[in-house]
Amino acid sequence: MQVAMMLYAGFRLLEVTGPMDVFHEANRLCGATLYEQHLVGTSPGPVLCSSGLAVGTTECLSDVRTAFDIVVVPGSPLIGSGREHRELVRWLGDAGCRVRRLASVSNGAFLLARAGLADRRCLKDGNVYSSRGVGDAIQMALAFVREDLGEAFARSIVKSLSSQP
Repeated sequence: MQVAMMLYAGFRLLEVTGPMDVFHEANRLCGATLYEQHLVGTSPGPVLCSSGLAVGTTECLSDVRTAFDIVVVPGSPLIGSGREHRELVRWLGDAGCRVRRLASVSNGAFLLARAGLADRRCLKDGNVYSSRGVGDAIQMALAFVREDLGEAFARSIVKSLSSQP
């Protein structure tokens, strides 16, 4: 499955890395790439997250050729109901209907709502999922794995991520 983690100026890094760790662990435990992850930005190059760390993109919205199965939109302390992040909102509006699972974390739901894809209060509505924050984002990613690979496999990921070295 092709997974897009949407990066935009001011995104919360933990809301991207939490779900990424779940998908990475699923790949590691299977010994295969079940979830191919892409870091998609509005432009090529690094994107500054809310803590000031620059994260490199693997793709840019204008060049995306991949049909994504899962798109994760993290939140940000900078999102309001205004007009910021127009390019991302426009892309989500176009791509959102074709994505198997469209997921928002915390106030990333505002971007989905502005794209006309979600009610801001929803937990799951058709192919749109939302979560309250990073802890719930990890649970949401585990729910995707559970739907794809079963309960026992999802539990093995929880056990693996929870174990101390």
